[in-house]
Parts: sequence; C-alpha cells; structure tokens
Amino acid sequence: MPRNQTNNGDLRTPIVFYSAKINEGIDGRDVAYEQVYATFAEVYNPSNKDITIANSISTKASYTVKMRDPLNAYQPSNKHYIEIRDPRLIGTKYQIIDIRPSFDERQFLTVVVGGAIDG
Repeated sequence: MPRNQTNNGDLRTPIVFYSAKINEGIDGRDVAYEQVYATFAEVYNPSNKDITIANSISTKASYTVKMRDPLNAYQPSNKHYIEIRDPRLIGTKYQIIDIRPSFDERQFLTVVVGGAIDG
C-alpha cells in the first residue's frame, strides 16, 4: 500500500516562526515578537493523535504543519510561535504544542500548533 507522501507541490503555505520577548516599555508587560525563521509548509486540520497531545497540556490544537526539516538552520521550540500566512489567518500567531520528526519521510518535521493569540 503506497504512503501518502508529501512533495514540494504540497508545501504551498508560507509560515513564519517568531520568538517572544518582553518589550521594553513603561509597564514591562508588552510582548514583542521577533522573526526567527520563515518557510513554506503543508497546513491541515489536526489528527486525533494531535488533538490528544494538545489536550494533555490543556490547549486546543488548531492546525498541523508539515515542513521540510531545516536541520541546523533553525530548530523549532515550544517557546516559539507560528504565523500561518494564509489570507484567512494572517495576523494570528499560534503556540507550538508539539514538534516531531517524520519517520516515514525523514526530511520533514511535523509541528502541532494551537492556542491562538492575536499578533
């Protein structure tokens, strides 16, 4: 039975990774986002497995993102945020819930995002 493999034509949605830091302001509670990496990805609704992972940390999974593994250029962290640059979602940043390498297709990473915050 053939696997459902991802190819370059599936990586159509631009995504941007951000780190967050406290903005130097009067009250010290403003958050500033700094872009740390950008790429194209396949974005789709989360699977039951991804929803279960998100529920274990009391967060609602919003999307599953499959991207090429950037290797040493960038390592995603659950301290980072993702903005999916789709016209329907632009301006919303999502927390990274889970990061896992794809063992079927070794050149890809799967990232589960949720907990939307407005950028």
